[in-house]
Amino acid sequence: MASKIYELQFKTRYAETDQMGYIHHSIYAQYYEMGRIGWMNQIGISYKQMEKDGIILPVYTLSTKYLIPLTFDELITVKTYVKYLKGVRLAFGYEIFNEAGEKATEGEVVLIFAHASTGKPMKPSKEFVDKLLAVS
Repeated sequence: MASKIYELQFKTRYAETDQMGYIHHSIYAQYYEMGRIGWMNQIGISYKQMEKDGIILPVYTLSTKYLIPLTFDELITVKTYVKYLKGVRLAFGYEIFNEAGEKATEGEVVLIFAHASTGKPMKPSKEFVDKLLAVS
């Protein structure tokens, strides 16, 4: 069975830093996306296939709390988990840890299940809900 929490480790890149030498705030959304897609793959759901099937997950809200700055060439860990699925809304939680194991960031992204052709909200597929429940 898949884990409730998906962990992804990688080194931060120089191109992700700002003038102060910190990872730029805009990059965290990319880290969240990497974790989210990895989490979905872990439970057997391909985001690419969802899009081919006409289902998209646009971002409804995104929030980040910055606790400790991350810098270039740090081995970081992104932990991703589902916070809730309510109707058409799917919320993911994120924690990012620096190389020393200190929590650097907390975040949340709420997505909306929507039809690719119209953008209108839709209920998640039974397959998605079943796979989500299997790890809950």
